[in-house]
Amino acid sequence: MFRQSLKTAGVLSLTAAVLFGCSGGSKPAEVQGESQAEKPKEPVTLTFYDPSAGVLPETFMEQYGNLIVKKYPHITIKFVSSPDTNPEAHITSMIAAGDPIDVMLNADLNHYRLIAPFKFEYDMTELIKKNKYDLSQLDPSILQAVQTLSGGGMYALPFRMNTLGLMYNKDIFDQFGKPYPKDGMTWDETYELAKQLTRTVDGTEYRGFITQFYNMGWLNQQSLGFIDPKTDKPIIHTDERWAAFTRNLSRFYEIPGNVTKEGSFSGISNLFLKSKTAAMYAYTIPTTPQEVNWDVVQLPEFSDKRGVGAQSMLTLAYITSISKHKEAAFDAISYMTSDEMQTHIAKQALGLPVINNKQVKDVYGQDNPNLKGKNVKSLLISKPAAPFVAAQHNRTIALQFEKMMYTLTKGGVDVNTALRTAAEEAEKEIAKIKSGSK
Repeated sequence: MFRQSLKTAGVLSLTAAVLFGCSGGSKPAEVQGESQAEKPKEPVTLTFYDPSAGVLPETFMEQYGNLIVKKYPHITIKFVSSPDTNPEAHITSMIAAGDPIDVMLNADLNHYRLIAPFKFEYDMTELIKKNKYDLSQLDPSILQAVQTLSGGGMYALPFRMNTLGLMYNKDIFDQFGKPYPKDGMTWDETYELAKQLTRTVDGTEYRGFITQFYNMGWLNQQSLGFIDPKTDKPIIHTDERWAAFTRNLSRFYEIPGNVTKEGSFSGISNLFLKSKTAAMYAYTIPTTPQEVNWDVVQLPEFSDKRGVGAQSMLTLAYITSISKHKEAAFDAISYMTSDEMQTHIAKQALGLPVINNKQVKDVYGQDNPNLKGKNVKSLLISKPAAPFVAAQHNRTIALQFEKMMYTLTKGGVDVNTALRTAAEEAEKEIAKIKSGSK
C-alpha cells in the first residue's frame, strides 16, 4: 500500500495532541437540570497494520494518521508494516507474541490470504448502527463489493480505490500522425488503433497495445468469477464468457509485431514507462514522476456493456476480531471515509475517493504535480462493474489465468486449450492448499 524503501515499525504518540484533548476535563452544566457535557474519552493506542513491506510510520502518519489524531486526540497510533514480502509469517509471529493488531489495512483481493486465515473477520454491522454511520455515503458499487466480500455484513470500510484506465504515449501518436485515444472508446475501436500503431521504425519495435493480465482478469468488466463456490472448481474453461473475454485480449497480441515477449509485470510495465515503445497501456496510472509523455482515457468498453468500467480495486480498513478497542478503531476508520479525509486522499491522488460525492471526486489529483494537465477525470466516468462472488480460491485461479495469458499471447496455443490447462493447474494448486490445511 504505502510503499517506501525502508523497513520499519514504530509508535507515533503525538502526546501534545492527546494532552490537548484531555486537559479541559468535563464541563459543569450551565443550567441546572441539564446533563453534563460528554466527558473526554480515555486515551487509547490503536495498532494499524499494513502488510506491504517496509512502509514508514511517518509516511502513514503524513498521509492518514495525523488527520485521525487531530480529529480524535485521545487516539495514539502505532503503525506496523511487514518487514519483508512474507506478511503471513510476520502476522503469525505478532499473534504468538500477543502483540495487538486493531486495524488491518488490506487490499480486497488479499482477504482470503491475510484476513480469513487468521480469523480476523469482525462484522461491524452493530457498530455501524450504534454510531449511526450512513452507508449510503459510500459509492453504491463499492458498498456492494465490500458487502459481497463480507457475506452480506461489513467486515471493513473502504477508504480508497483504484481502477484501470487506458494510458497512451503522446509522442508515439504524434510521431505516427495518429489522433489520441478518446474517452468512451470500445475495445473494437482500440484494437483497430493498436493495429495502426504496431510497427518497426529504424530498428525500434513499437507495440500498439499492452496490459497487465492479472489485473485485467481480476477486475474484469464482465463481472466474471473464477470459481464455483459450491464445488471449489474453476469455471474459466467452462463458462463461454471467459473464452470471449480472453479472445478480446488475445487478439491484440495476434497483431503482427505485437506478440508478448515479456514474462513479468515489470517487463510489461517497462515497455511503456522506461523504453517508451508501447503506444497504449491498460493499467492503473502512475502518480509519481515519469519520463514518458503520457495521458489517460477511460478503459475501453465492451459494446454490450457501454459505460461499465473495471471492478473497483479497493483498499480496506478492517477492525480485527482480536482488537480490544473496537469503538475507538471504528471512530478512526469511519473518519477515513469522511468528506474531509476523502478530499485529502483525492487531492493528493493517494487513491480515488470511495464516497458518492461529486465535489470530492472533482478534486482528484489537484495537489499532485505529477498529474497536472492529465485527463484524470476519465477514471471516474465509468460505472464500476459489479463484483463477482467472493471465494477462497479465486486468487489461486487468477494467478493461473495470468500465467496462461503470458503463454497464450506468445502464440502457439488456442484460447480453449489455454483456459483448460489453466483450470487444470489451478485445481492442482487448490488440492495442495486443501491438503496442507488438514
